[in-house]
Amino acid sequence: MAKEKKPNPVLHEQKKESKETFSFLIKIHNLHKHYYEVELSIESEREEIYLALPAWTPGSYMIRDYSTHLHRFGVVNSQTKESISWEQVDLNRWKILTDKKSVTVSYIIYAFEDYTVRTNYLDVEFGFINPPGFFLYPEERLSQPVDIQFQVSEIFSNVFTSLPKNNTLHSFHANDFDELFDSPFHITNKNSVFFEAGSCEHELLIEGDVSYSFKEKLANDLKLITSTEIAWMGNSPNPYYLFVLNLSQNAYGGLEHRASSINFFSPDGIHDGEEYKRLLELLAHEYFHLWNIKRIRPIALGPFDYQKPNLTKELWIAEGITSFYDIYFLYLSGFITKEDYLTRVQTDIFALDETNAEDWMSLEESSFTAWNKFYKRNGNSHNINISYYTKGGVLVLCMELYIRKETAGLNSFQNIMQALYKKYHIEKQRGFTKQEFFDIAFEVTGVDLKLEFDIYLTKPIRIPVEEYLKWIGIFRTDSDFGSDLGFRVKEKNGNVFVQKILHGKDTTTPDIQLEDEIIAINGKRMTYSGFQKLEKLFQPKEKILILLSRYGKTKEIILEVSGSYKSKKLSFSAIVPPEIKQIQNSFFGTT
Repeated sequence: MAKEKKPNPVLHEQKKESKETFSFLIKIHNLHKHYYEVELSIESEREEIYLALPAWTPGSYMIRDYSTHLHRFGVVNSQTKESISWEQVDLNRWKILTDKKSVTVSYIIYAFEDYTVRTNYLDVEFGFINPPGFFLYPEERLSQPVDIQFQVSEIFSNVFTSLPKNNTLHSFHANDFDELFDSPFHITNKNSVFFEAGSCEHELLIEGDVSYSFKEKLANDLKLITSTEIAWMGNSPNPYYLFVLNLSQNAYGGLEHRASSINFFSPDGIHDGEEYKRLLELLAHEYFHLWNIKRIRPIALGPFDYQKPNLTKELWIAEGITSFYDIYFLYLSGFITKEDYLTRVQTDIFALDETNAEDWMSLEESSFTAWNKFYKRNGNSHNINISYYTKGGVLVLCMELYIRKETAGLNSFQNIMQALYKKYHIEKQRGFTKQEFFDIAFEVTGVDLKLEFDIYLTKPIRIPVEEYLKWIGIFRTDSDFGSDLGFRVKEKNGNVFVQKILHGKDTTTPDIQLEDEIIAINGKRMTYSGFQKLEKLFQPKEKILILLSRYGKTKEIILEVSGSYKSKKLSFSAIVPPEIKQIQNSFFGTT
């Protein structure tokens, strides 16, 4: 049973003073204006130091220019308080002439830009610090230890982070700046609950108005999920792990860290059965990153260059594998049935069918261009870009089924993950190349995954997923062929506007643009509900007359109605041969 208590101190034994030290002091400069005040004390024997602010956050692959929100930069002598000479040499870099003296750098961070897991936030309810967007670091000195002290007790009683605590209140220590940047802070008056799983103590902090009974329920459910994942991987790499779940606003998302995860979810969904499972799936996903990406990682993803894109073609490993396993762990933990699992999997498979984006982009291109395509989506992205989360997860499912088929259910993808963890994290203490990934896969399973699947990584082609699903007795049924106009609409001020255009394989390309107002179809004035009803009455190949408004002018177009299957479903075969049943049982863990 979870026990509610305040953060448990984990003391850091102070080391002897080194020749170069970095200590941060964080205060709340103005709560209602959302300003943090930061002081960085530096003791160094160098005559000049270059400080920089990261441009991006690991796990969120986009340049974000965090220095936009850094203001009132200044430097003084720590003893005399006299001004020290400094110069801003780039948008996020500063040169300080320390002259071998102790100096204090000060600046203000604005923390109300956006409400996400990768941006800073401050209001009367809580504060959140995403370290890459907050803490300056000394160039070429990322390996230096860092101390962080908060003075926020007059407003907030607790500061949550996965970093070990120093002896004083709200004081923490990071072994280096990489650890600091991977250890976010949540400042609040809320208290947490604790539970044990494996050899790891887990702490769950929920920001938002929830009952203790909900905290206890979620903690107990997380205990099952984390225990499943720890047992599956063999052990926990951490003695401590922090879940932060923010339920204060309508949002969805998560970001993994080496000993914690930050998760946002809508408070309106936590008491709905299906939405609650979606929450568990999110938390299971971020928790599995404790191994996959934080320890098992493509070689390009660490050590990081915080100033430019760290490019890799293997984000399908980082996120595709994790996306496959998040829902699978819910099944293994007993939260969903086989049928529930199949329903969730088919959502991803059928999402890839909606457009012909797989003809435009390969999985490796999706990974490599994440910085300027996946994370910078526009109104046409769904037609030409694929997600390394979605297609990556489908690919790993196919790999899993192929391994089990080739080995009669004796081996699985689990063998690969455990071997990668042992060889590259524990023994070599580095990431791995694409070839090394496939070499390990062949070594521990005897199956040549590269020969079978490399084409789906390197070429923009569809994975014949149905061919792999048949090996666990699953077949696909498409039915109810009906009309499809090739675009989706939204209601705005009582009128109908084009929201999304789908460039499918079998659809025409009419003169329809985003934000066109659909005034009438075949002479009938359109409302949102009227459009939904009328669309179902059309027949494929039928020609219709659309009156639309664009840029203040009306226009008539003739559109030929396309067609699509309205019902798509994956189902279990009622009767399967023994060899298929054997593989099915090995995958679902049944007899």
